[in-house]
Amino acid sequence: MKKYSIIIAALLITLTGNIYAQTYIGFKGGYNAGITTATRSITDILPVKTLHGVTGGIIAGYSFSPYFDLQTELNITQKGFKIEESMGFDVFNFPIDIGVDYRNRFTYLELPILAKGKIGNDVIKAYAAVGPQFGYLAKGRSKGNINVLVPITVFDRNLKLDNLGFERFEVSGVAALGAEFNLGNKANLFIEGRYTHGFTDYYRLPQLGDLALDTDIRNKGISATVGVTFPIGGRTSGTSNYRF
Repeated sequence: MKKYSIIIAALLITLTGNIYAQTYIGFKGGYNAGITTATRSITDILPVKTLHGVTGGIIAGYSFSPYFDLQTELNITQKGFKIEESMGFDVFNFPIDIGVDYRNRFTYLELPILAKGKIGNDVIKAYAAVGPQFGYLAKGRSKGNINVLVPITVFDRNLKLDNLGFERFEVSGVAALGAEFNLGNKANLFIEGRYTHGFTDYYRLPQLGDLALDTDIRNKGISATVGVTFPIGGRTSGTSNYRF
């Protein structure tokens, strides 16, 4: 009897999923905190700090049921790091601060593939999502300022990434938490917090003779976004004619 109950429950879940199945598209935008990590041999010399940037993109997904989606995105995200140092001097008893502000800002094209589990009702659902992400380093820009009473830009230039030895392709892992709100069955509004952990060293210091330094220079990120998704087409159902 127990075996038949399990089979019947599985069939009900499958039929419900087929009746509900829905494709959707959308867009999102928000803030990204770019965090660069490295070995202590690097961070002790260069105290890298978080770089504030933006992220945004388009979304395409498929709802297998009210509680499970498979979603992919194509995003543009700013990452990188900054270094800030300052020194103080007295000139004729007048205090002067001299600061150095150096920023490397990288623009990535990113393709996450996420499994998304949801819980809630027809009005609001909370969700969690996990999955891999594949990125491509499209552009890099380096800017340096010296702050003496007023900021003075010393250099501001695009980086020749291939010539400088950057790794253009990046593999990461993504974990996200969010909430979505039903806007009258025509759209869903969502807010989301996301953590991204890079597994690829995006830059390696050149080898010095027989000495190869293991620097582990990688990207991490924390983002907060808001977006909207729209259902497209009708809900598919190969079994909607069944009656119970």
